[in-house]
Amino acid sequence: MSAVLLVASGCGKADEDAQRARVEREMKQWLVTKVRDFRVAAQDLQQAAPSPKGRGWSATEDATAISNMKAAWGRARQAYELVEGAIAPIFPDSDTATDARYDDFLTTLGAQGDRTPFDDQGVVGVHAIERILWADVMPKEAVEFENGLPGYRPAAFPATEAEALEFKQKLAAKLVTDLEHLERDLAPLELDIAFAFRGLIDLTNEQLEKVDRAATGREESRYAQTTLRDLRANRDGCLAAYQIFRPWLLARGKSELDAQVQAGFDRLKVSYDAVQGDAIPRPPQGWSSLEPKPEQMTSPFGKLFQVVRRETDDQQPSSLSASLMGVADALSLPKAVLR
Repeated sequence: MSAVLLVASGCGKADEDAQRARVEREMKQWLVTKVRDFRVAAQDLQQAAPSPKGRGWSATEDATAISNMKAAWGRARQAYELVEGAIAPIFPDSDTATDARYDDFLTTLGAQGDRTPFDDQGVVGVHAIERILWADVMPKEAVEFENGLPGYRPAAFPATEAEALEFKQKLAAKLVTDLEHLERDLAPLELDIAFAFRGLIDLTNEQLEKVDRAATGREESRYAQTTLRDLRANRDGCLAAYQIFRPWLLARGKSELDAQVQAGFDRLKVSYDAVQGDAIPRPPQGWSSLEPKPEQMTSPFGKLFQVVRRETDDQQPSSLSASLMGVADALSLPKAVLR
């Protein structure tokens, strides 16, 4: 931006530099805090894992331990979903190791699948752990989808003392170790704020995919049935990241654009809050996102889909995605960042 335009917008070069430095500093601190929360929750989960003598897990005898692991898993999931948009593109290998889905791993493993599901090889990360924790209450849609995958094996609790120890000392421990590595890699990072803002936009747009996948059994937190909680966290994380950029936008005199962005976040919140619980509503029978029928669009799922589809369409004027693209323009941040 030229000096003339900077002055006209109320921002001199010194002000611009100060805003960029502030955004980088505050974004970095926010990411560091949430990754630490993710690691602490993973440690709590590992510590809660039972290792009974002479047997595997029991849904009755180990009910308290399993409940504690599920609670820790939920905290871990929440922490990561808040910052996924910024972390995943910067550390793609870490994202794969900690957050890839069962079907993602099987694509690489092939027909052999994961023959030792409780160790630190093959299928790993939060969804591998989720699949085990909720093995006794797997939704039929998830089972039907996964049953058709090459290398599929039914989910199960550790059946022996050795498997229970493997879960605690290998699978759960690997998640902790991977997050410790992520913390170390993040600490010295000089954050590219344009890259981070692009991640914010991408995560906003990915919310449609997360809703749409519910119709196929492929949704993200498919075993715990908490994908709507993921969506709420994605929305809250995107908003928190935007709030870091917001003073810079307002300093450029873009209050109307700011109001437009805030309205988009508000519309998503209203839509998410209209659904009780943490699960996405079941799609109507015969649902197709390509050609949904009018009567299907009046169902709870259809209403949710409509709002998310509109807000993630950057060709739709005043949508959240289009508004965030406008912010990128207003702050002279490239919208197309190499990822």
